[in-house]
Amino acid sequence: MLPVLVPIAALLLSDALLLVGHGLLLTMLPIAAANAGFSDTQVALTGSAYFLGFVSGCLIAPFAVRRVGHIRSFAVLATSYSALVLIFPMLPAFVGWLLLRFLVGAAISGLYMIIESWLNERATGENRGTLLSVYTVINLLMITVGQQMMNLVLPDPFYIFALAAVLLSLAIIPVSLTLALAPAPLQNVKISLRRVWHLSHIGLVGAVASGLVTGAFWSLGPLFAKTQGLDTFQLTIFMSATVFGGAVFQLPLGRLSDHVDRRVVVAAAALGGALVSVLMVVLPTMLPEQGAWLLCVLAFFWGGTVMTQYAICLAHANDSAEPDEFVMVGSAMLLTLGFCSAIGAPMASLTMRYLGASGLFAFSASCLLITFLIIMVRRHMHELPVEIDVEPFRAAADTTTPTVFEMDPRTQEDEDSIETDSALDRSDQ
Repeated sequence: MLPVLVPIAALLLSDALLLVGHGLLLTMLPIAAANAGFSDTQVALTGSAYFLGFVSGCLIAPFAVRRVGHIRSFAVLATSYSALVLIFPMLPAFVGWLLLRFLVGAAISGLYMIIESWLNERATGENRGTLLSVYTVINLLMITVGQQMMNLVLPDPFYIFALAAVLLSLAIIPVSLTLALAPAPLQNVKISLRRVWHLSHIGLVGAVASGLVTGAFWSLGPLFAKTQGLDTFQLTIFMSATVFGGAVFQLPLGRLSDHVDRRVVVAAAALGGALVSVLMVVLPTMLPEQGAWLLCVLAFFWGGTVMTQYAICLAHANDSAEPDEFVMVGSAMLLTLGFCSAIGAPMASLTMRYLGASGLFAFSASCLLITFLIIMVRRHMHELPVEIDVEPFRAAADTTTPTVFEMDPRTQEDEDSIETDSALDRSDQ
């Protein structure tokens, strides 16, 4: 393990610092928006702007990297992100925050893409799976650490923004000082939603549902927790429990989907997520004394059932794809997730307008229940071939870019097999 990580230690350190600052902002910005007087709908729209910026960054970042290289692009984007963070408290206006959150989404997307392409360049056929796992674990842990930094007792809320900006600025140092060679330029990926729909109806439906629900949660979850009476410490536990639940349940559910029809696993997770969502609406009112900590426990299981669905849907889509289509399929699924995340937040805010804060999880329950019914109907109408080749489950986070799919060891195996076949064809001639 150590020989694999030492050459990219500087990159992983930059990634860790970046994700701590970013994790802090994910939880803080919705609360800060509400404190600035934004309505629930306006808070949701700022979240939508972030996800639209993220998708835009996935499409634009390769051109910037191709022009000035990975290290300079990383420094520019991280510095820009740091500067944008400091502008938020200086510009407490809705239109200004829409623009700022869009730019933040584009910046973090570009930074993710640079890190992932760098890791992919350093990966070999023997360590790709290890690097992808380490990268995913670092992302989840550092986002959780960042969320917990909300509990720091500081004299002024502005210091939270300043702390996030400091962490983002420090992330520039390890990458800038590394002696490792920068990777080759990024390549654009052709995306075909029609092809992905043909490969897996359920995969694309699952990406849509996951985007709607998780986009609403990341944009409005902190606001929900605050409205339910959770203090800052309980609020950060609530958000971290969701991330931790997704991390704990993802691999067991993924491995289960290798042996059982993946559609059944996704349907069960969707139904479970709908039930937990209903409990999050009902139980706090029935048990007000235990409401805060009960919500944190339910958040763990909500994350375990909801945050895990996207990766299994992606695996289902890849089951029917050719190995050379893995990157295209992953990119199409991820961009679908991003667009739907942008739509989910304002849709959830409408239910919150009529049902109060609990409308967030009423919206979640509705989306997940509809997903469950679609999967069961589709499964009844379409039986899988008896001898379908099931690709081994690979964990995939939704906070990433299309570049990470190039790190899938199966993609490298396919490239090696193509080179071998070509060599054999030349020898036959």
